[in-house]
Amino acid sequence: MAFLKKHSFKFAVLALCLAMGIYLFITNYSQSGGGSKMPVQMAAPSFALKDINGNEVSLDSTNGKARLVYFYWASCPDVCPPTTFMISEAEDQLREAGLLGTKAELISITFDPAHDTPDVIRDFATRNFAQLDKGGWDFLRGDDEEASIKLARDFGVSVKKDEANNSFIHMNVITLVDKKGQIRKWINGSDESLTPESLVSDLKQLAKE
Repeated sequence: MAFLKKHSFKFAVLALCLAMGIYLFITNYSQSGGGSKMPVQMAAPSFALKDINGNEVSLDSTNGKARLVYFYWASCPDVCPPTTFMISEAEDQLREAGLLGTKAELISITFDPAHDTPDVIRDFATRNFAQLDKGGWDFLRGDDEEASIKLARDFGVSVKKDEANNSFIHMNVITLVDKKGQIRKWINGSDESLTPESLVSDLKQLAKE
């Protein structure tokens, strides 16, 4: 019993990762068949959060655009920086195609608002080559950590806080939302075969619908 209690957090994280991994595998496998490449999965959870300039951005306010939604935390030591950098490469391509801000939107949401202040987020975004001054990519934060984690989970992104180390274990998931506010695809952001071009291709498809 002592062993289980000592390692309960690790077991919980492993279970979380296994469950989400199986889920993403099944989702991606089911989408590889015939018919629509990106069938409707579920309605995207509603949100209304502030960007780093204090402006409110909501699910409703971005309807009419294809959206890429990514949950992260700025102190993430591993997957968040390279995934954000890859999204920045997709940003460049969408901007060159004239789609960003008009027909497509990038949305990054922190689940660590207590530490991710606007200045911290701005530094994180800049270090990972997001072009904040050009628009089309919103870095959002809420006022409450618990609500932020719940929102991530409602989007299908598993997050668990390690209270002992004041850190987070989370699945590295990119979510694609169509113009009507429906989740169409979950993507494993750590998949080595994932490219900015594939993200752009999916967003272009959703933008045409």
